[in-house]
Amino acid sequence: MYIERQLVEEFERDSRKCPSDLDTRIAAEYRQRVMQQKGVPFMFRKRRMPKVALIAVIFMVICGFGYAGNKLLFEDQKEKLSISYRTEQQLHFEKGDVEKIRSSFQEVKAQLNPGDTAVVYLQDYDIQVQGTPIVFGINKPVPIPLEAWKATLQQRSIKEKLPESILGTYKFVEGMETSPYQFNFGPDAYRLLDEMKAESKEMGSKVLWRKTNLSEADPIAPYTSVYRNSANDTIYLTWQIAGGDTSVKMFQAAPLGTAYEEIDIGGLTAHYMKDDHSLYGQSTIHQDVMWLKESGGKTVVYHVQTDSQNMTKEQLVEVAKSLL
Repeated sequence: MYIERQLVEEFERDSRKCPSDLDTRIAAEYRQRVMQQKGVPFMFRKRRMPKVALIAVIFMVICGFGYAGNKLLFEDQKEKLSISYRTEQQLHFEKGDVEKIRSSFQEVKAQLNPGDTAVVYLQDYDIQVQGTPIVFGINKPVPIPLEAWKATLQQRSIKEKLPESILGTYKFVEGMETSPYQFNFGPDAYRLLDEMKAESKEMGSKVLWRKTNLSEADPIAPYTSVYRNSANDTIYLTWQIAGGDTSVKMFQAAPLGTAYEEIDIGGLTAHYMKDDHSLYGQSTIHQDVMWLKESGGKTVVYHVQTDSQNMTKEQLVEVAKSLL
């Protein structure tokens, strides 16, 4: 029996009872099945799947970090997607740790080709959240110029507002079919992680990486437009689009100390977060104004993000309002 069929049957059975620890057990079940099948990956199918199965897909593919945290920051939902952000004790890193991890990521990224994504094993940061390993990784996006980006979005039937400039001084630089802050990994990630752990134990390697094969049927697709001013400050406009025929749920863990504030933008509820220990971006500063909207039968998660130390919350809110 295929892993997918086994999981779907167990998820269907569990969904009738819906225990409080279901999401943790989804991760454990997935990992156990992969190990039992000698590393055969869980292949996603382009068909209708039970809601709880899609919860597992989002949990494993989108989040990277485990669900279950020390504090709920917020929950939000629309017809096609619901999202939950929590802080997690295990994601707290000291400043020196952050710089060390960021340096390792950049070393790996320098060895990737455009379009590649890699799972990264860091021996000094072999961390688990409720028994599930944290999967680190980095990608190297393919940069797409403006006219080609417009054509790509049109081909994907994406009709969201795409400005050519923001705040007057931030000009469009490139588009990319990924998120600058959320690492998506393929269904082979845990097998690769186990292989690297074994190699690290045998050879004593501190940092190892393997390319991962992303699923073609991910239920959420990210699209990012990058804007930059003359001082090299950057704004990232990211849409995460859920357009399947089944609702999905996404969990995201954030480091302790993440600042959060619920804000209003043109009558819509939005969420502002700031973290000064970011592992991604051009600096350790990460600010994000995000909100959910329905668009053409799809749910779109908007992110207006920056890694600039000069950008204020008020400026990001101004950008967000200009996109409504």
